[in-house]
Amino acid sequence: MQHLIEYISYLLCLLLLVYGRQIFSFYTGLGMLKKGTNNVKHTITIIIPARNEENNIGKCLRSLFLQNYPREKFSIIVIDDRSTDNTTNVVKEISLQSGFSVTLLSSDDASIIRSPKIRALTSGIQHSSSEIIVTTDADCIAPPGWISTINSYFEPNVGIVTGLTVYAKDKQLSSLFWGIQFLDFISYTAIAAGAIGMKRVLVSNGSNMAFRINAFDESGGFETLTHINTGDDSLLAQKIVESRKWKPRFAFEESATISTHAVSTWEEVLHQRMRWVGQTAYYPAYMMFFMICTFIMFVGLAVTIPLTVIEWNIIPWLVVVGKFSIDYLIMNRFTMMTRTNNTMKYFLPTALIHIPFVLIATIGGYFFSFKWKEQTLKKETA
Repeated sequence: MQHLIEYISYLLCLLLLVYGRQIFSFYTGLGMLKKGTNNVKHTITIIIPARNEENNIGKCLRSLFLQNYPREKFSIIVIDDRSTDNTTNVVKEISLQSGFSVTLLSSDDASIIRSPKIRALTSGIQHSSSEIIVTTDADCIAPPGWISTINSYFEPNVGIVTGLTVYAKDKQLSSLFWGIQFLDFISYTAIAAGAIGMKRVLVSNGSNMAFRINAFDESGGFETLTHINTGDDSLLAQKIVESRKWKPRFAFEESATISTHAVSTWEEVLHQRMRWVGQTAYYPAYMMFFMICTFIMFVGLAVTIPLTVIEWNIIPWLVVVGKFSIDYLIMNRFTMMTRTNNTMKYFLPTALIHIPFVLIATIGGYFFSFKWKEQTLKKETA
Protein backbone atom coordinates (compact mmCIF):
# COMPACT_ATOMS: atom_id res chain seq x y z
CA MET A 1 0.00 0.00 0.00
CA GLN A 2 2.77 2.43 0.97
CA HIS A 3 4.70 1.81 -2.26
CA LEU A 4 1.55 2.29 -4.36
CA ILE A 5 0.84 5.65 -2.76
CA GLU A 6 4.48 6.69 -3.24
CA TYR A 7 4.52 5.78 -6.94
CA ILE A 8 1.24 7.60 -7.60
CA SER A 9 2.49 10.56 -5.55
CA TYR A 10 5.57 10.95 -7.75
CA LEU A 11 3.35 10.82 -10.83
CA LEU A 12 1.05 13.42 -9.31
CA CYS A 13 3.98 15.81 -8.85
CA LEU A 14 4.91 15.45 -12.52
CA LEU A 15 1.32 15.96 -13.64
CA LEU A 16 1.01 19.05 -11.43
CA LEU A 17 4.00 20.55 -13.25
CA VAL A 18 2.29 19.96 -16.60
CA TYR A 19 -0.94 21.46 -15.23
CA GLY A 20 0.81 24.48 -13.74
CA ARG A 21 2.79 25.20 -16.90
CA GLN A 22 -0.34 25.27 -19.06
CA ILE A 23 -2.40 27.33 -16.63
CA PHE A 24 0.49 29.80 -16.35
CA SER A 25 0.35 30.14 -20.15
CA PHE A 26 -3.35 31.04 -19.90
CA TYR A 27 -2.59 33.40 -17.00
CA THR A 28 -0.01 35.17 -19.17
CA GLY A 29 -2.49 35.34 -22.04
CA LEU A 30 -5.01 37.19 -19.87
CA GLY A 31 -2.46 39.98 -19.45
CA MET A 32 -2.19 40.32 -23.24
CA LEU A 33 -5.86 41.07 -23.83
CA LYS A 34 -6.59 44.57 -25.11
CA LYS A 35 -9.76 46.53 -25.76
CA GLY A 36 -11.11 46.86 -29.29
CA THR A 37 -10.25 49.95 -31.34
CA ASN A 38 -12.48 49.58 -34.41
CA ASN A 39 -14.73 52.57 -35.16
CA VAL A 40 -16.37 51.27 -38.35
CA LYS A 41 -20.04 50.41 -37.85
CA HIS A 42 -20.39 46.99 -39.46
CA THR A 43 -23.73 45.53 -40.47
CA ILE A 44 -24.68 42.90 -37.92
CA THR A 45 -27.23 40.10 -37.70
CA ILE A 46 -28.04 38.62 -34.29
CA ILE A 47 -29.16 34.99 -34.53
CA ILE A 48 -31.07 33.39 -31.64
CA PRO A 49 -31.96 29.67 -31.68
CA ALA A 50 -35.03 29.08 -29.50
CA ARG A 51 -36.73 25.91 -28.33
CA ASN A 52 -39.61 26.20 -25.85
CA GLU A 53 -38.46 29.60 -24.59
CA GLU A 54 -41.79 31.39 -24.15
CA ASN A 55 -40.74 32.51 -20.65
CA ASN A 56 -37.37 33.88 -21.75
CA ILE A 57 -37.40 35.05 -25.37
CA GLY A 58 -39.36 38.23 -24.58
CA LYS A 59 -36.77 39.50 -22.09
CA CYS A 60 -33.97 38.59 -24.48
CA LEU A 61 -35.50 40.51 -27.38
CA ARG A 62 -36.31 43.56 -25.27
CA SER A 63 -32.65 43.78 -24.21
CA LEU A 64 -31.65 43.72 -27.88
CA PHE A 65 -34.17 46.43 -28.81
CA LEU A 66 -32.38 48.68 -26.29
CA GLN A 67 -28.93 48.35 -27.90
CA ASN A 68 -27.15 51.66 -28.44
CA TYR A 69 -25.95 50.51 -31.86
CA PRO A 70 -27.51 52.23 -34.93
CA ARG A 71 -30.80 50.42 -35.56
CA GLU A 72 -30.36 50.47 -39.33
CA LYS A 73 -27.08 48.60 -38.90
CA PHE A 74 -28.34 45.48 -37.14
CA SER A 75 -31.13 42.94 -37.52
CA ILE A 76 -32.46 40.06 -35.42
CA ILE A 77 -33.34 36.54 -36.56
CA VAL A 78 -35.03 34.05 -34.22
CA ILE A 79 -34.93 30.39 -35.26
CA ASP A 80 -37.73 28.32 -33.79
CA ASP A 81 -36.31 24.86 -33.10
CA ARG A 82 -39.50 22.75 -33.04
CA SER A 83 -41.01 24.53 -30.04
CA THR A 84 -44.16 23.00 -28.55
CA ASP A 85 -45.04 26.02 -26.43
CA ASN A 86 -45.94 29.64 -27.23
CA THR A 87 -42.44 30.77 -28.26
CA THR A 88 -43.32 31.80 -31.82
CA ASN A 89 -46.37 33.82 -30.79
CA VAL A 90 -44.34 35.67 -28.14
CA VAL A 91 -41.75 36.61 -30.78
CA LYS A 92 -44.44 37.88 -33.17
CA GLU A 93 -46.25 39.88 -30.48
CA ILE A 94 -43.12 41.56 -29.12
CA SER A 95 -41.89 42.37 -32.59
CA LEU A 96 -45.23 43.99 -33.42
CA GLN A 97 -45.44 45.93 -30.16
CA SER A 98 -41.87 47.25 -30.34
CA GLY A 99 -41.90 48.25 -33.99
CA PHE A 100 -38.63 46.37 -34.44
CA SER A 101 -38.95 43.84 -37.25
CA VAL A 102 -37.73 40.45 -35.99
CA THR A 103 -37.36 37.73 -38.61
CA LEU A 104 -38.84 34.45 -37.38
CA LEU A 105 -37.72 31.23 -39.11
CA SER A 106 -38.23 27.53 -38.45
CA SER A 107 -35.41 25.01 -38.13
CA ASP A 108 -35.18 22.45 -40.95
CA ASP A 109 -36.16 19.08 -39.48
CA ALA A 110 -35.20 17.29 -42.72
CA SER A 111 -31.60 18.49 -42.55
CA ILE A 112 -28.78 15.94 -42.28
CA ILE A 113 -27.16 18.15 -39.64
CA ARG A 114 -27.18 16.26 -36.33
CA SER A 115 -26.93 19.21 -33.95
CA PRO A 116 -30.21 21.10 -33.38
CA LYS A 117 -28.23 24.28 -32.74
CA ILE A 118 -26.16 24.01 -35.92
CA ARG A 119 -29.35 23.45 -37.92
CA ALA A 120 -30.82 26.61 -36.44
CA LEU A 121 -27.68 28.72 -36.96
CA THR A 122 -27.27 27.49 -40.54
CA SER A 123 -30.79 28.58 -41.35
CA GLY A 124 -30.20 32.01 -39.84
CA ILE A 125 -26.89 32.56 -41.63
CA GLN A 126 -28.47 31.68 -44.98
CA HIS A 127 -31.03 34.45 -44.46
CA SER A 128 -28.48 37.08 -43.45
CA SER A 129 -26.62 39.56 -45.65
CA SER A 130 -24.62 41.20 -42.85
CA GLU A 131 -20.85 41.44 -42.47
CA ILE A 132 -20.94 40.15 -38.90
CA ILE A 133 -22.98 37.32 -37.38
CA VAL A 134 -23.60 37.52 -33.63
CA THR A 135 -25.06 34.56 -31.73
CA THR A 136 -26.74 34.38 -28.37
CA ASP A 137 -29.32 32.21 -26.61
CA ALA A 138 -33.01 32.86 -25.98
CA ASP A 139 -32.52 32.81 -22.20
CA CYS A 140 -29.83 35.51 -22.27
CA ILE A 141 -29.97 39.22 -21.49
CA ALA A 142 -27.62 41.69 -23.21
CA PRO A 143 -26.49 45.04 -21.75
CA PRO A 144 -27.21 48.12 -23.92
CA GLY A 145 -23.61 48.42 -25.09
CA TRP A 146 -23.18 44.75 -26.06
CA ILE A 147 -23.26 45.10 -29.87
CA SER A 148 -21.23 48.32 -29.87
CA THR A 149 -18.53 46.74 -27.72
CA ILE A 150 -18.39 43.53 -29.76
CA ASN A 151 -18.20 45.58 -32.97
CA SER A 152 -15.25 47.58 -31.60
CA TYR A 153 -13.13 44.42 -31.66
CA PHE A 154 -13.70 43.72 -35.35
CA GLU A 155 -10.59 45.31 -36.73
CA PRO A 156 -9.80 44.26 -40.36
CA ASN A 157 -7.84 41.11 -39.43
CA VAL A 158 -10.22 39.87 -36.70
CA GLY A 159 -12.39 36.90 -37.67
CA ILE A 160 -14.04 35.98 -34.38
CA VAL A 161 -14.86 37.69 -31.09
CA THR A 162 -16.09 35.99 -27.94
CA GLY A 163 -17.22 37.44 -24.62
CA LEU A 164 -18.14 36.53 -21.08
CA THR A 165 -21.46 34.99 -20.10
CA VAL A 166 -22.39 34.95 -16.41
CA TYR A 167 -25.21 33.61 -14.28
CA ALA A 168 -27.57 36.30 -13.01
CA LYS A 169 -28.29 36.14 -9.28
CA ASP A 170 -31.30 33.93 -8.63
CA LYS A 171 -33.21 34.36 -5.38
CA GLN A 172 -34.75 30.90 -5.78
CA LEU A 173 -31.31 29.29 -5.47
CA SER A 174 -29.14 29.24 -2.37
CA SER A 175 -26.24 31.69 -2.58
CA LEU A 176 -23.75 28.83 -2.25
CA PHE A 177 -25.26 26.75 -5.08
CA TRP A 178 -25.47 29.82 -7.32
CA GLY A 179 -21.94 30.92 -6.44
CA ILE A 180 -20.41 27.51 -7.16
CA GLN A 181 -22.15 27.38 -10.52
CA PHE A 182 -21.11 30.95 -11.33
CA LEU A 183 -17.43 30.48 -10.56
CA ASP A 184 -17.16 27.03 -12.13
CA PHE A 185 -18.91 28.29 -15.28
CA ILE A 186 -16.65 31.29 -15.82
CA SER A 187 -13.52 29.24 -15.07
CA TYR A 188 -13.88 27.75 -18.56
CA THR A 189 -14.11 31.27 -19.99
CA ALA A 190 -10.99 32.29 -18.07
CA ILE A 191 -9.05 29.55 -19.87
CA ALA A 192 -10.68 30.51 -23.18
CA ALA A 193 -9.76 34.17 -22.71
CA GLY A 194 -6.19 33.29 -21.73
CA ALA A 195 -5.82 31.13 -24.83
CA ILE A 196 -7.09 33.97 -27.04
CA GLY A 197 -4.53 36.25 -25.44
CA MET A 198 -1.95 33.76 -26.74
CA LYS A 199 -3.60 33.89 -30.22
CA ARG A 200 -5.24 30.48 -29.81
CA VAL A 201 -8.86 29.38 -29.56
CA LEU A 202 -10.02 26.55 -27.30
CA VAL A 203 -13.49 27.30 -25.98
CA SER A 204 -16.08 29.72 -27.30
CA ASN A 205 -19.53 30.14 -25.80
CA GLY A 206 -22.25 30.54 -28.44
CA SER A 207 -24.29 32.65 -26.05
CA ASN A 208 -21.79 35.47 -26.58
CA MET A 209 -19.96 34.96 -29.86
CA ALA A 210 -19.56 36.89 -33.12
CA PHE A 211 -17.78 36.09 -36.37
CA ARG A 212 -17.09 37.76 -39.68
CA ILE A 213 -19.09 36.06 -42.43
CA ASN A 214 -16.05 36.05 -44.73
CA ALA A 215 -14.08 34.15 -42.10
CA PHE A 216 -16.97 31.73 -41.65
CA ASP A 217 -17.18 31.02 -45.38
CA GLU A 218 -13.42 30.64 -45.82
CA SER A 219 -13.24 28.17 -42.92
CA GLY A 220 -15.92 25.96 -44.48
CA GLY A 221 -18.50 26.94 -41.87
CA PHE A 222 -20.40 24.04 -40.38
CA GLU A 223 -19.80 21.67 -43.31
CA THR A 224 -17.39 19.44 -41.36
CA LEU A 225 -19.43 19.59 -38.14
CA THR A 226 -22.70 18.04 -39.35
CA HIS A 227 -22.06 14.78 -37.46
CA ILE A 228 -21.67 16.31 -33.98
CA ASN A 229 -24.38 17.33 -31.51
CA THR A 230 -22.40 19.67 -29.27
CA GLY A 231 -19.40 21.98 -29.35
CA ASP A 232 -20.34 23.75 -32.57
CA ASP A 233 -19.38 27.18 -31.19
CA SER A 234 -15.89 26.20 -29.98
CA LEU A 235 -15.08 24.06 -33.02
CA LEU A 236 -16.19 26.77 -35.43
CA ALA A 237 -14.02 29.32 -33.62
CA GLN A 238 -11.04 26.95 -33.84
CA LYS A 239 -11.60 26.45 -37.57
CA ILE A 240 -11.72 30.18 -38.27
CA VAL A 241 -8.28 30.82 -36.77
CA GLU A 242 -6.62 27.67 -38.15
CA SER A 243 -5.54 29.39 -41.36
CA ARG A 244 -3.83 32.12 -39.31
CA LYS A 245 -5.40 34.71 -41.62
CA TRP A 246 -8.01 35.65 -39.01
CA LYS A 247 -7.28 36.58 -35.41
CA PRO A 248 -9.48 35.90 -32.35
CA ARG A 249 -10.33 38.52 -29.74
CA PHE A 250 -11.94 38.39 -26.32
CA ALA A 251 -14.23 41.21 -25.13
CA PHE A 252 -13.82 41.43 -21.36
CA GLU A 253 -15.67 44.67 -20.58
CA GLU A 254 -18.86 44.69 -18.50
CA SER A 255 -20.64 46.23 -21.50
CA ALA A 256 -19.95 43.00 -23.43
CA THR A 257 -21.03 40.60 -20.67
CA ILE A 258 -24.17 38.54 -21.27
CA SER A 259 -26.24 37.23 -18.36
CA THR A 260 -28.23 34.01 -18.28
CA HIS A 261 -29.81 31.66 -15.74
CA ALA A 262 -28.11 29.11 -13.54
CA VAL A 263 -29.77 25.68 -13.52
CA SER A 264 -31.81 24.57 -10.53
CA THR A 265 -30.44 21.10 -9.65
CA TRP A 266 -27.15 19.27 -9.45
CA GLU A 267 -28.45 16.80 -12.03
CA GLU A 268 -28.90 19.63 -14.54
CA VAL A 269 -25.39 20.91 -13.77
CA LEU A 270 -24.00 17.43 -14.43
CA HIS A 271 -25.83 17.03 -17.74
CA GLN A 272 -24.64 20.48 -18.79
CA ARG A 273 -21.02 19.56 -18.10
CA MET A 274 -21.46 16.18 -19.83
CA ARG A 275 -22.65 18.03 -22.93
CA TRP A 276 -19.56 20.24 -22.86
CA VAL A 277 -17.27 17.20 -22.58
CA GLY A 278 -18.46 16.01 -25.99
CA GLN A 279 -16.54 18.73 -27.82
CA THR A 280 -13.18 18.03 -26.16
CA ALA A 281 -12.45 15.06 -28.46
CA TYR A 282 -11.96 17.55 -31.30
CA TYR A 283 -9.55 19.86 -29.48
CA PRO A 284 -5.94 20.53 -30.64
CA ALA A 285 -3.32 17.93 -29.73
CA TYR A 286 -1.57 20.08 -27.14
CA MET A 287 -4.85 20.71 -25.34
CA MET A 288 -5.81 17.04 -25.49
CA PHE A 289 -2.48 16.22 -23.85
CA PHE A 290 -3.15 18.80 -21.13
CA MET A 291 -6.66 17.50 -20.49
CA ILE A 292 -5.55 13.85 -20.39
CA CYS A 293 -2.80 14.73 -17.91
CA THR A 294 -5.30 16.69 -15.83
CA PHE A 295 -7.78 13.81 -15.87
CA ILE A 296 -5.07 11.33 -14.78
CA MET A 297 -4.04 13.73 -12.00
CA PHE A 298 -7.64 13.93 -10.79
CA VAL A 299 -7.94 10.13 -10.84
CA GLY A 300 -4.69 9.84 -8.92
CA LEU A 301 -5.91 12.29 -6.29
CA ALA A 302 -9.25 10.50 -6.01
CA VAL A 303 -7.35 7.25 -5.32
CA THR A 304 -4.57 8.46 -3.04
CA ILE A 305 -6.33 11.05 -0.87
CA PRO A 306 -8.64 8.45 0.78
CA LEU A 307 -5.71 6.03 1.13
CA THR A 308 -3.67 8.56 3.11
CA VAL A 309 -6.09 8.01 5.97
CA ILE A 310 -4.77 4.44 6.16
CA GLU A 311 -1.16 5.07 5.12
CA TRP A 312 -0.17 8.71 5.62
CA ASN A 313 1.57 10.50 2.78
CA ILE A 314 1.69 14.29 2.55
CA ILE A 315 2.45 14.53 -1.19
CA PRO A 316 -1.13 14.07 -2.51
CA TRP A 317 -2.31 16.80 -0.15
CA LEU A 318 0.49 19.11 -1.31
CA VAL A 319 -0.57 18.47 -4.90
CA VAL A 320 -4.15 19.45 -3.98
CA VAL A 321 -2.89 22.64 -2.33
CA GLY A 322 -0.70 23.32 -5.39
CA LYS A 323 -3.62 22.88 -7.77
CA PHE A 324 -5.88 25.11 -5.67
CA SER A 325 -3.18 27.81 -5.56
CA ILE A 326 -2.69 27.71 -9.34
CA ASP A 327 -6.43 27.89 -9.94
CA TYR A 328 -6.82 30.75 -7.48
CA LEU A 329 -4.20 32.86 -9.24
CA ILE A 330 -5.80 32.67 -12.68
CA MET A 331 -9.36 33.01 -11.38
CA ASN A 332 -8.43 36.01 -9.25
CA ARG A 333 -6.85 37.71 -12.26
CA PHE A 334 -9.80 36.94 -14.54
CA THR A 335 -12.49 38.01 -12.07
CA MET A 336 -10.61 41.26 -11.40
CA MET A 337 -10.49 41.94 -15.16
CA THR A 338 -14.19 41.24 -15.61
CA ARG A 339 -15.27 42.86 -12.33
CA THR A 340 -16.77 39.65 -11.01
CA ASN A 341 -14.24 39.29 -8.17
CA ASN A 342 -17.01 39.41 -5.53
CA THR A 343 -17.68 35.74 -6.40
CA MET A 344 -14.19 34.64 -5.32
CA LYS A 345 -15.64 34.03 -1.85
CA TYR A 346 -17.06 30.84 -3.38
CA PHE A 347 -13.64 29.68 -4.60
CA LEU A 348 -12.92 27.08 -1.89
CA PRO A 349 -16.23 25.15 -2.12
CA THR A 350 -16.01 25.32 -5.93
CA ALA A 351 -12.46 23.97 -5.86
CA LEU A 352 -13.44 21.15 -3.50
CA ILE A 353 -16.17 19.77 -5.75
CA HIS A 354 -14.33 20.45 -9.00
CA ILE A 355 -12.20 17.29 -9.04
CA PRO A 356 -14.95 14.70 -8.39
CA PHE A 357 -17.38 16.59 -10.60
CA VAL A 358 -14.98 16.68 -13.55
CA LEU A 359 -14.31 12.96 -13.21
CA ILE A 360 -18.02 12.11 -13.20
CA ALA A 361 -18.87 14.50 -16.05
CA THR A 362 -15.98 13.27 -18.22
CA ILE A 363 -16.91 9.62 -17.87
CA GLY A 364 -20.60 10.43 -18.33
CA GLY A 365 -20.00 12.70 -21.31
CA TYR A 366 -18.03 10.08 -23.23
CA PHE A 367 -20.02 6.97 -22.41
CA PHE A 368 -23.57 7.98 -21.52
CA SER A 369 -26.39 10.09 -22.93
CA PHE A 370 -27.21 13.54 -21.59
CA LYS A 371 -30.23 15.82 -21.63
CA TRP A 372 -30.36 19.18 -23.36
CA LYS A 373 -33.43 21.31 -24.12
CA GLU A 374 -35.77 18.40 -23.30
CA GLN A 375 -33.87 16.16 -25.70
CA THR A 376 -31.69 13.15 -24.95
CA LEU A 377 -28.38 13.22 -26.82
CA LYS A 378 -25.18 11.20 -26.86
CA LYS A 379 -21.67 12.12 -27.87
CA GLU A 380 -20.87 11.22 -31.47
CA THR A 381 -17.90 8.86 -31.59
CA ALA A 382 -17.70 8.21 -35.33
